[in-house]
Amino acid sequence: MKEVIFIIIAGVASGIASPFIEGSIVNLIRFTNKFLGDYIVFTPMLGFWIVGFLARKFPIILGTGVDAYVDHTRKISPIETVLKYISTFITLGLGGSGGLVSPTLFIGKGISESVYKKGERILSIAFASGMLTYYLGTPLTAALLSVEYFKKDEISYEDLMPAVMAATISYFHHNAMGYEPIFLKAIHASEIPSIELKNVLIAFVVAALFGGIGLVMYFLKWIYRKFTERLNVYQKTIVSGLLVSLVGIIFGKNVLGLKVVLGQNPEKFIAGKILATVFTIESMGSSGYFTPLTTIGINLGYVLERFGFPHQIGSVLGISALLSSMLNIPLAAVIFPVELYGYKALIPAAIGSSVSYMLYKKFRIE
Repeated sequence: MKEVIFIIIAGVASGIASPFIEGSIVNLIRFTNKFLGDYIVFTPMLGFWIVGFLARKFPIILGTGVDAYVDHTRKISPIETVLKYISTFITLGLGGSGGLVSPTLFIGKGISESVYKKGERILSIAFASGMLTYYLGTPLTAALLSVEYFKKDEISYEDLMPAVMAATISYFHHNAMGYEPIFLKAIHASEIPSIELKNVLIAFVVAALFGGIGLVMYFLKWIYRKFTERLNVYQKTIVSGLLVSLVGIIFGKNVLGLKVVLGQNPEKFIAGKILATVFTIESMGSSGYFTPLTTIGINLGYVLERFGFPHQIGSVLGISALLSSMLNIPLAAVIFPVELYGYKALIPAAIGSSVSYMLYKKFRIE
């Protein structure tokens, strides 16, 4: 009975508090991106240098933060939580490419361990779920992400309950505040058509191809990590910052920062976003892969449209295939597009996730 009461308290408390925490970092990053304007292509090196300086004594704040979230023996201190928040804001605000899902998991765990160490598992999942709901606007996906990441290849219904509760409360809370998530604001869910039988077989082939694009991104990540292992902190900062700036200059400022760009020269955006994200996360950046993979997946749909395939269905295939093959979250990779686009996305999402997961599970990043 005590555990049930604690789960209810954890879900309610995190659902109420998390939108303020997540909303602050989202708004800070987007305000900074907008303020910098065209000059954002010149600021990544400064951002990486600052984050590298902060990480001298706390290297855990670098990268995605997923390892610390899933490592049940690794405790996150209050100062590490604050520094992860600051480093993520600096990375993405000053032009690094990435997203907030993975850092949010880290911050959620850090907050929970600062509040109540004995119940940190339940609180970690609840805070992460509540904050991700505010960011993505998809409560079921947020709950699944917080649980799927916490223990790979296994779903715990005991963990899912506080996650769902926190996500539900956070969803109604941020709706009452009038906040519109960045993905839902950019996507018109009512436009997606039903998938026709003739396109089902094509969808299997497309899912394999899109998962293969994720595999290419993985190998670029591996190659660049091997290269940067030979550099010291300051060399890595300079090289990575210059490379991200160069990508922004060549492919456009829209590949930098926390932006959702759809259908605007998609081939150019996809190439630039892949490079900028790899250089950011595998250097001094603090950000995650989920958001870039989602925007890349959506734009793959626009590329597919040029061959007569509905771009909405192609986007669903792109999102589900990339998330499943790269991040090892096959269930969330199905639910997320469905929450974004509606129930008509279920079939292509299931095809994209299952095919890419089975084909590329040996090459997953997270």
